[in-house]
Amino acid sequence: MKIVKDRNKLVKYFNEVLKISIGLERLFFFMLIFMVLTHVVSCIWIITANFSDYSPDTWVVRYGYENLSNYDLYICAFYFTITTITTVGFGDISGYTIAEKILCIVIMIFGVISFSFATGSLSSLISNLDTSEAKLKQKISTLN
Repeated sequence: MKIVKDRNKLVKYFNEVLKISIGLERLFFFMLIFMVLTHVVSCIWIITANFSDYSPDTWVVRYGYENLSNYDLYICAFYFTITTITTVGFGDISGYTIAEKILCIVIMIFGVISFSFATGSLSSLISNLDTSEAKLKQKISTLN
């Protein structure tokens, strides 16, 4: 309970200092959660290949990434996760084993849901900005 109160105080403080709207706050929070989940999914993508002991069917061996450093392998996994979640899906990295295919399905479903949420939040933010600007113009017109 105390953590929630502290979080609310922190959010109110940032709102007062930065003067950000609720819509922008939601979009920022979503982007933060999105990046954390993308990191987690990228790590799971690497672990999925590792569970198969990098058999010839895994994405790591299939694309010749078995000699890459952990950092480079993570970048490849992060790239795959971002292209899959954003529904771009170039197809240059894809899953071949059953575990990789199941993970790909989960990533695609998560991508569609998160993309829809982000689009809705952005639309709401722009709509609220337009409404606020219209009210301001109306007040200026009334004063003139």
